[in-house]
Amino acid sequence: MKIILRIVGLCIAIMTWSMVLHAQDSTQIQAQAGDIDFASKAIASNNFEIQAANIALAKSQDQNIKQYAQMIVDDHTAAGNELATLVKNKNWQLRTPDKNYSQLIDELNNADQANFDRTYVDLMAKSHQDAITLFKDASTGMATTDVDLRKFATDKIPAFQKHLDLVKNMQPANINTPKDTLKKTSPGAANPAKLKPVRPSLK
Repeated sequence: MKIILRIVGLCIAIMTWSMVLHAQDSTQIQAQAGDIDFASKAIASNNFEIQAANIALAKSQDQNIKQYAQMIVDDHTAAGNELATLVKNKNWQLRTPDKNYSQLIDELNNADQANFDRTYVDLMAKSHQDAITLFKDASTGMATTDVDLRKFATDKIPAFQKHLDLVKNMQPANINTPKDTLKKTSPGAANPAKLKPVRPSLK
């Protein structure tokens, strides 16, 4: 009888422990919802910037643009590898973000030579501004609960801010606007093209 009671007690203990573990797992999945969302968006944004930079390295004729693009490839590859390792160690399953970057990549690929650098600079400014907002929300805990993920976000903000500041100050060399190609004339000056030749009068 004692043996039967021990077996029953052991079964109850196992069942109770299983229920506790299941409850912990459910709580953990729910708590990580914000973390999964941030990590998914961060990796998608990071991959877009690397892909766009590689296009710039291939298409741009501006050395400043090329240097900037190479910096983006180096810094964002390192950030992406760090985040991928963090996600792998935590055994997280990321989702596909709602934002589709393929249209932006097509815009870069289809940009003609005269407008490519300006298109790239504008895309990088917008992308980095969005990334900084995303990472700041994660670093303050507004969008995340995982301590390691918060630290990752906090550590990357200064580099992203540097990228944004640099790209805002860029003036692509191959952009010729009308004000650059036309000679400037004062508002009161006559346009030589509109002046009629003066004919000498006969006396």
